[in-house]
Amino acid sequence: MKCSALRAIFTLCLILGNTTARAEFEVRKEKFDNGVVSKEYYFKDKQLVEERHFDISGRFSGWSRYSYLENGHTVRINLSVEKEDYGQITSKQELSNLDSKNRETESSILFRKWIYSDEAPRKLLFIERYETQAPFRVNGKDYENEKGELLSSITFSYASNDRHEKPTGFIEVTPDGKVKTRFSMYEPYDLVQRLRSLGKSEEEIRLHKRHRENPNKFLIGIIDSGFDYNHEALVTKWWNNPDDPMDGKDNDGNGWVDDNFGWEQVKNVGLPTESSTAFQRDDRPLSHGTHVAHIAIGDLMNAALVGFAGDYTQASYIDKISAFIKKHKIRIVNLSIGFPPDTKDLLGLRDGIKAYRRMIDENPETLFVVAAGNESLNIDDRKNRQYPASFEQPNVLKVGALDAPDFSKVTPANAKIAEFSNYGHKTVDILAPGTKVVAASIGGGLISHSGTSMATPFMVHEAAKVWMELPHLTAVQIRQLFIETAQVMTPEAPVLSKGYADTKAALLKGRIDFLKKSPAREEGPNCWNSSTLLAGLSQGVHHTFGSEFAFLIESPLCKPVTFDQLEAGDIVAFRRVDQKGRLLPAAFLSEVHGYTYLKEKKGFTKNGVMPTATYQEQTTEEILNFYRSSEGRNCKINGLDRKDCILKEFAYRCTDIETYMSTQGGLNIFEKDVLLRLSSLEKHLQAYYLHGQEIKFDKDSMLKKIQSDITVLKSQGSKEFVTDYFEMRAHSLDYILKK
Repeated sequence: MKCSALRAIFTLCLILGNTTARAEFEVRKEKFDNGVVSKEYYFKDKQLVEERHFDISGRFSGWSRYSYLENGHTVRINLSVEKEDYGQITSKQELSNLDSKNRETESSILFRKWIYSDEAPRKLLFIERYETQAPFRVNGKDYENEKGELLSSITFSYASNDRHEKPTGFIEVTPDGKVKTRFSMYEPYDLVQRLRSLGKSEEEIRLHKRHRENPNKFLIGIIDSGFDYNHEALVTKWWNNPDDPMDGKDNDGNGWVDDNFGWEQVKNVGLPTESSTAFQRDDRPLSHGTHVAHIAIGDLMNAALVGFAGDYTQASYIDKISAFIKKHKIRIVNLSIGFPPDTKDLLGLRDGIKAYRRMIDENPETLFVVAAGNESLNIDDRKNRQYPASFEQPNVLKVGALDAPDFSKVTPANAKIAEFSNYGHKTVDILAPGTKVVAASIGGGLISHSGTSMATPFMVHEAAKVWMELPHLTAVQIRQLFIETAQVMTPEAPVLSKGYADTKAALLKGRIDFLKKSPAREEGPNCWNSSTLLAGLSQGVHHTFGSEFAFLIESPLCKPVTFDQLEAGDIVAFRRVDQKGRLLPAAFLSEVHGYTYLKEKKGFTKNGVMPTATYQEQTTEEILNFYRSSEGRNCKINGLDRKDCILKEFAYRCTDIETYMSTQGGLNIFEKDVLLRLSSLEKHLQAYYLHGQEIKFDKDSMLKKIQSDITVLKSQGSKEFVTDYFEMRAHSLDYILKK
C-alpha cells in the first residue's frame, strides 16, 4: 500500500515492508516460523507509538496507536483494517501500569473507555469512566457532541462492593450541574408526591388518583427486565390491586408482599423496578422494560399495567405469574423475550420454556403477544426455533418488526420488514413498528430503541385498543381479527398475515360483525349513528338527536373526499341541496341517509329506526336507489319545491377526537375524563337498544355531572371545538334519556 494513498487518514506516515521508516522512528519486528512478519512495533523517543499485526499469510489484521498523557497514563487507540471503515477508530482506552509493549499487567488500571458504533461510519457513542480502586467497576458515562464538547455525565451508584453487582441507580447531570435524569431501584412509589414534583395541580392529582383506583380497568401484563415506575409517562398507569394494598403485608395470601401492581422476583418485593443488567453495555442506561411498558400503555385511559420483573427463566416464578394472570384476569401479556430451544438443556432453560407453555395453556382467555426475535432468521425452520415465538397455541400473537418508528408514514407500497426481524409464514403472524421507536427511558425522558421487543408492545397497544372497544371477543378472536385485516404489503411480507397491523380496519370489521349479530330491540338506532360509530366519532349506537350527524361530518374531525378517493370506513351521506347547491337548513331536511363505505362498492347501513330494520351490507347503488325512489314524495311532505329539494351524495373521511387532537398537543386529563364518561354512557345505551340491558346506575346524575364538567372545561380554556363536540354528544344523550 502506498503511503500517499493514506495521508488523508494517517497522522503518521509509515511504509510497510521497509526495515526502517522515517529516521525518528525505530521499527522492531516479530515473525512467524515461516518468516512472515507477524507484528511491527514503531517507537519514537523510546516510546511505543504504533503496532501492527499480520496473519500468517501477511494480511494486515490489527492496528493500534499509543499516546502518553502528562499524568503518566497511556491512551490506546484501536483502528479498523477493514475496507469499509479503514483507519476509523473502533475503540479507545486510557490505562496505567502497562508493560514495555503496552500490554496490561496485574497492576494495570483502566480509567476510561471510549465506545464506538459497530458499523461504518464509526461514531463515538459514549465514554465509560471506571473506579480506580477495587472493585474497578464502571462508575459513570460521558456523552459528547460531534465537536467533542461534553453534553452530560452519568454517575452510577451501587449497594455494595461486589464486583459483579449491577448498579442500583444513577444520576445524569449537564456540564452546568443541572439534573437531567435520575433513577434508583429503591425509590418508593408515591403517586401523589410524584405528581406534585411534576407540578400537577391538586385537581389533576385527585383525578389521576381516582382513575388509578378504578377496579374495572383493562389489565396489560409486562414480563420484562423491570420498570421505572416513577417515570412521568408511567407513574399514573400502574394497576391498583384491590386485594393487596401497599401496607407491608401479604393481604391476598399468594406469598408476595405488596404485589400492588406487579412483582420483582430478584429483590422479593412488590414493586418491579428497572433492571440494570446492561447499564455498562448500552449507550444509555438500558431501559428495556420501561420502554416496552410505555409503548404498550401509551395514551390508553381505561387500561393499567401489571409488571413482573426478575428471573423470567425460572419455572417456579413463571408458574406464580401464571396463577396471578388467571386470578386477576389480565387480558393481554407482553413477552418481549426469547430463548433458544436448548434441547440438551445446556443453558438450563428447558424448565422455563415448559413453564411458559403451561402459562399460555392455563390462561386461554389471555392474549400473549410475543416477539419474533432479532436474528434475521426464518423461524419456520426447526433449527432456528426460539421460544415463546415458536409456540403454536391460538392465543399467542407473534410479532415481527416493521422498518418504521410508527404507522404514520407506512403504506403497503413502502412498508418493509426490518432487516434484523425474524420471520416465517407459519410462525410469525404480523408486523408492527420496531425501528427507532421513541418511548420512556429509565430515569426520565425519552429514548429510541429498535427490535421486535418494541414491535411487540406496539401490537399490544393496538390489540388493547380494539379489545376494549369489542370486549365480547375472545383472545383467539382478537388475534384472528388482526391477521384477517392486516395491510398486505407489496411485495408480501414473509409472515402469516402477509403484512402489518391495521387497527382501523380491525375496529371496522369487528364493529360491523358485532352490529350484524345485534339487531336493535328498541326503536331508535339508525344509519347515522352506526356510521359515526364505525368512523370512531361516537362509542355506541343509539337514537340521534337533532343535527348531531351534520355537526360531526362538518366538524374538523371529518374532511370531504372525492368518490374516487373512497376508502373502507369513510362515510357517504345523502343530503338535500337547493338548485344553487346550498344545503337545506334543518337537520331532517338536509340529512336523508348515511352509510359506511366498504370495499368493492358496498356499503354498511341500517334503513330506518325500527327494530325490523337490520344492520346490513348492500351495494352502494342499491342504497342510493332506495332513497332516491322516495325523494319526490318526501320533498312534497316537507313542503319543498322539487327544484329546491335535490338529493346529493357527499363523502367524508373522519377520525376520532383523540387522534385529531394528538396533532394539537392532545387532550388534557380533564378532557380525557369527560370523554371517557361520555363514551361509557353511550356504550350502556347501546347495550339497552341492542340487547335490552337495563341501565342500573343513576344515568341522569352521571349526565348532569358530565354537563357541569363541560362548563368547567370552558372556564379552564379548553378549545371551543372540543367543548362543542362534548356538548353535542351530551345533548344527544340527554334527549335519549328524557325520551
